[in-house]
Amino acid sequence: MKKIFLLTTTLIASALILISCGNKEPYIAVVSKGFQHKFWVTVKKGADDAAKEYGVRISFVGPETEADSKVQQDLLDSEINKNPDAIAFAAVTGDFSGQIKRIKEKNIPLVTFDSGVRPEQAQGAVLATAATDNRAAGGVVAERMFEELKGRIAKFSANKKAKIAVLQHDNSDSGVERAEGFVNRFKQLADSDTTTANKYVLQVIVPTTQNESDTANEVNALRGKSVLGIYFSNEAMARGFLVVYKSAESGVANTIIGDAQDGGDLVAMGFDSGKPQLDAIRSGIILGSVTQNPYQIGYQAVSLAVKASKGESISSVDTGAKWYDKTNIDDPDIAQLLYE
Repeated sequence: MKKIFLLTTTLIASALILISCGNKEPYIAVVSKGFQHKFWVTVKKGADDAAKEYGVRISFVGPETEADSKVQQDLLDSEINKNPDAIAFAAVTGDFSGQIKRIKEKNIPLVTFDSGVRPEQAQGAVLATAATDNRAAGGVVAERMFEELKGRIAKFSANKKAKIAVLQHDNSDSGVERAEGFVNRFKQLADSDTTTANKYVLQVIVPTTQNESDTANEVNALRGKSVLGIYFSNEAMARGFLVVYKSAESGVANTIIGDAQDGGDLVAMGFDSGKPQLDAIRSGIILGSVTQNPYQIGYQAVSLAVKASKGESISSVDTGAKWYDKTNIDDPDIAQLLYE
């Protein structure tokens, strides 16, 4: 009788363990670029909502600034050590080859978001990416910039060329792609037009960091009628620009009017949003910008990671981008994509 009781107790305990394992809440590690920009707060909101919808537990960690690649490496290592069901990773500029090798060795499904991992580091481990098509989005800004400057560029010559500056926020995938998308599309348009071909030069600048002071230093170097137009590849670049071109006391533009290379008004265009940039667009300091969908970036990152953890087939998701300026900034379909 005692043997039967012990056997029954053992079977019940085993069944409870199996049920417990079967009901284990899946864990998705989300390693972001941090919270330096409010963009990431909206990304986190999308990730949190997806986690609730799919019934999974997530982390959402990142370095204090996007310059802290060592901190992000350590955070990613820490998440790998937890053996998550999947990892969603947005890489800053840096070398993550060692971490990705470990992810492969542990057979942890890996997806990326916002910006992917450099191809030479990916080692075939990345299953899909949730991100804006950054090249296409940069191209949208180039089309607007060329349309705005075409007539003015035409007045220059091969000996005295019009200059357009590109402030590229860093050398991550997103930074490179946004700059390349702008440069390639602008060249395509300007070189195919006989009135502008060979009359312009594009200058790509990558500040030391994304801090306002470092960006402002680069903008200061462009003052004094040295450029016709300037493109910022993210919110931080726009903030640095506004440190220089907006009066802190009055909140009114103080050097943008008449400060362009030809004595006209400087044409500034950006990427993303944030309150300073939104205010600058409403007041005409910045002509317009292209917005991503940060909520969808976070939501789709977790969605892809959950599906990957179940062994489902997944593919990359283009989370979209739209142009906005003072004429449509308050339209419902645009306003829902903007953040302060």
